[in-house]
This record gives sequence, structure tokens and C-alpha cells, in this order.
Amino acid sequence: MTAGTLALVPSLGAVLSVLTAVAGLPVLLAGAPEPTLRRPVASATALVLVLAKSSSGVWYANGTAVPQPDLARRLRQQGPRFRIRFLASPGLTTAQVSEAMAWLRRQSRTSVQLELATQG
Repeated sequence: MTAGTLALVPSLGAVLSVLTAVAGLPVLLAGAPEPTLRRPVASATALVLVLAKSSSGVWYANGTAVPQPDLARRLRQQGPRFRIRFLASPGLTTAQVSEAMAWLRRQSRTSVQLELATQG
């Protein structure tokens, strides 16, 4: 080999490495799984209470209007197998949803799951 040919060998190796990496990039990107939303699975023995709060401040438990003091009492009396799902109304501001979640957490001995209302 001549001196000019030997000077091209490292450059050719670098170019081939870069081209191989660029050629493999679509395969790596296409193979990435799409993120999906998984719904938590409640145990069969868990009691679920779906709560909503209207923009006027009225609480609803499983579709029935409930005064806030009665709801607070009910939440404090529930056991550990009790699950609370708070359905955030589209009419509430972010601050109102945050306040409602904080209030629910203070009243309940179990966790509170936030669900966003889907439109469509």
C-alpha cells in the first residue's frame, strides 16, 4: 500500500462506523414501544367510591349529592379496603382540583385516585 492509501484507512473506518450508526437509528426508534396508560386493577373485595365536585361546590358520591360534613364523616369511617376515585370535573380550575384532592386526603385513611374526565 502507498502512503496515500494508508492515510485513508482510519478515515474510511470512521465514515463506515458513522454510516452504520445512522442507518441503524430508524430501527432503534421504531422499536421503542409507545407509552400506554394502564388502569389500576382494584381487588375484587375493594369497595370503590367515585366522588365528584361540581363547580358550585356540591359533592357527589356515586352520583348522589352529599353534604360535605356527611362525606367527611363517611370517609373517616371507611376501612383499608376502601378505594376513592375523584373524578375531576372540567368545570373546576386546577387550584380547585388541588384543594379538593388535599381535602379528600385529609379526610380519608386510604389513597385517593385522581381521574380526569374525558371529553368526546
